[in-house]
Parts: sequence; structure tokens; C-alpha cells
Amino acid sequence: MAANASNLWLILCGALGIAVAGCGNANSEGTAGAGGGAGGTGGSVDAPLVTSGYVASAFGFFYPDSLEAEVPGFDLDQRVSSVESPTQNECTHDDFAGPGGEQGIDYNFLRIIFDEEQKADGEYVFGGFRQGQIVDGVINGAVKNGSMTVLLDVRGLDDPQNDDEVTVQVFGSEDSPMKGTNDEVLPFATLGVHPNPRFHTEAVRGSIVDGVLTAGPFDLIFPINIQIVNDEFIVHDSWLRIELGDDTFQGLVAGFWDVSNIRDIIGKPTTDNGNAANFTIEQFETAMALHADGDYDQNAGLCTSFTTMFTFSGVQAFIVRGGGGGGAGGAGGSGGSGTIGLPVPSDQCTNEADLAALDAIATEAQTGLEVVGQLTEACTLESCIATVLPLIGGDASDAALRAATDCVGLCISDATGISAGCASCYGLTVACGAGVCYDQCAPPNQGSPECAECSLACIDLGACTGL
Repeated sequence: MAANASNLWLILCGALGIAVAGCGNANSEGTAGAGGGAGGTGGSVDAPLVTSGYVASAFGFFYPDSLEAEVPGFDLDQRVSSVESPTQNECTHDDFAGPGGEQGIDYNFLRIIFDEEQKADGEYVFGGFRQGQIVDGVINGAVKNGSMTVLLDVRGLDDPQNDDEVTVQVFGSEDSPMKGTNDEVLPFATLGVHPNPRFHTEAVRGSIVDGVLTAGPFDLIFPINIQIVNDEFIVHDSWLRIELGDDTFQGLVAGFWDVSNIRDIIGKPTTDNGNAANFTIEQFETAMALHADGDYDQNAGLCTSFTTMFTFSGVQAFIVRGGGGGGAGGAGGSGGSGTIGLPVPSDQCTNEADLAALDAIATEAQTGLEVVGQLTEACTLESCIATVLPLIGGDASDAALRAATDCVGLCISDATGISAGCASCYGLTVACGAGVCYDQCAPPNQGSPECAECSLACIDLGACTGL
């Protein structure tokens, strides 16, 4: 899948089949004949499902000030552990307390991070796990550079402040987030979920209270390709708690990190590459046996996982699932009426007021129509994406088509001063591209005869504007 927001626009551009500025300069000209014959039936086409979600912009260990600090995590094992009164079938350790006095908060990997053992040179053996050090930098960089892209999908959201039932799913991805010149992840990228369902969590129920979403448990499994490590990152029975903002989220995810998975990841730098992680695998084995606190193995008398916690934040993105091409249908005759299902007006922009407004927004580099074309892209991908996604998902009802048309038209009219009638021509092109010709024109079919035929039958932008 493509890795930025422009790709969703390019898909729509292919479906529009017209010279909207921002879609390129290809012009399709032709005259429809009268009443062409019907074409043959093609194979089925599974259109990709595009939904609004999030891509991670930061991911890394949660760092309190000390082992005595409050930890806003989860009671993952549903018990309060204490060195003074250990229970059966657990490894002796003290749980942490939460900021509200909650007991039983689990995060024993923190004892690895704050381990005080020192090397001969005075540095901490496990100092590489501390904030700002090598492990922290590598993990956080991985979610930004495509080494471990993480996508978050929240569906069924009725109220971002309080909603007793939403559905949450987390995905790995082979795509890289879009970044700015400051190396920060930018919003509104289009990214595909990983083709291997192993890297998709189960869809789990969540709830939102006072703008904070809590969901779980689920098993996080991400492919990682970080410098010399090519493996999987696995945290099972995880819980998520995030605060939803305007096109952003931030919060925490916690779960059980198996010792075997840590050994697979850590073993490569420590054993295969000469202590690149600043400690030996033997030192780490000793620390794991001392501090692991989850999944007790009665036969070995040891715990086989750590409870761990990560900070997790992200920005809005478009998540693409599935999609596959079908066989091509037989060729029909030319002509026939438009298929958008809504009335298409003509000569909407030829009045003096609209011509003056178009002239006023023109620049040295762009005509007024080109400015409007670029605004069509911005309005589609930002202000009106909620009305466009249902069309791509298969809802081509008159109500859905009208909602997208009106939203894009109003967005353009408000920004430029052109009339609602003139701006609605551009709204109709978006409704046409997303709701009528998407299957015929989605990659790799842009520019195909089927795409051109659908587009010409759907709407003639030049006739609508009169320009």
C-alpha cells in the first residue's frame, strides 16, 4: 500500500478521470454516443476498505522518575503482589501503586531499566534501557522510519468523550509513516495493514470515559527490522489506555513480554555482534531470572515473562485493508446517461460573481480554477473524509452521494467565495470518483478504458462549471 495521503487522492483522481488541478494535467475528451449496447459481465472486484484511524508517532518504555514513583498502569495479573507475602505460583516481587492509590500495578521490567549493577567502568550494566539511551532511541525511531509501523483502528465511535462500546484493533504495516522535515510523523497518511494476519490483533471491545479510551486484552505482534535485528516483537494479554484528541492520541499500552522473545531480540546484538548492547546475554539471563514476574512455570520454578509498559502516541491516518482485482467485463457501446444518481447542473461558474471570485484567488503561478482544484483535495482528505469513506466502502446511496457533494462544495465555497452552485461541481466530482467509479479506476486501473468510460458517463466537470 502507498505510504502517504496523496495516494488516496490519486486513487480518487483516477476515478474522477478529469483535469482537476492536483490530479495532474491529463485531459479526457470525447463525445458520448446515443444508447450504446451493454457490456459483458466482469469478474468480481473486492474494493479496499479505507477507514480513518491512527498511525503511531512515538512508542517507547514508560519512564517514571524512580522505582518509588507512582505508575499509571494496569493490574495485569489481577492480584496485589508483595515480597513480604508472596502467593502461590508467583515470583516474589512488589507491585507498584497508581497515581490514585491503586494497588497491584504491574511493570516489573522497570526493575531491569533501573537495575543498579555497574560495570568496571562505572556505567550501569543495563543503562542502555534508560531514557534517552540506545534502546529507547532505537525503539522510538522504529515506529517513525517504517521498521515497526503501528496502526490503531477505533470503530463504532459515537462520542469521543463518553462511549460505552467501541471496537479497537491494532495492526502492523509494511508501509512507512509520512514524516516532516523535523523528522516527526505527519497526519493524514494512507497506510495499508500488514498482509499477514498474524500481525493483526483481535478486534476487542473498549469504552471511553471522559475522553480516555480503555481496551483489551489483545496480543500485540509486530514484525521488526531494526538495524541488525530482524524478528518479531510480542507482548501478550495487553491493555491499552489512551486519551483521544483532535486527530491525535496519547497514552499507554501494557502487557506480558515473554523472556523467550526478549532473548531472541537481545541475543543478536549481545551474542552475535560482540556486546553491542553493552551487556552480555549471560548478564541478561541472570537479570531475567531475578526480575521476571509473569507466567509462572511450576516445573522450572521461574516466571517466563515480564510485565512491561510503553508510552504510545499517534496521529490520524487512513487505514487500508484488503482489495483485489477481478476480471474485466466485456466492452459496451458508447454513450448512455450519467450514473451518479444526482442531477448534474451546467454552466454554474459563468456568472459575473463567480468569475470575479475565481480571478481574485488566482496567483501568478495558478489560475483560480487550479486553486479550487487543490482545495478540492484538501477538503476531501481533511474536512470531508468522514463523508467520503462510506462511498469508498460501498455506500452509493443518494444520501451518501449528496453528503459528500455538499460537504466538499461548502468547504470550497467557504474558502474561496465562489457560489455554492459553482463549488458543488467539484463536490460532485468527488462523489462520482468515490461512489461510482472507484472500482473501475482504483490502482492499477487508472487510465483504463473502463475507468475513462465510467468517468465520462458520470460527470463532465467542464459542462458543470461552464468553463
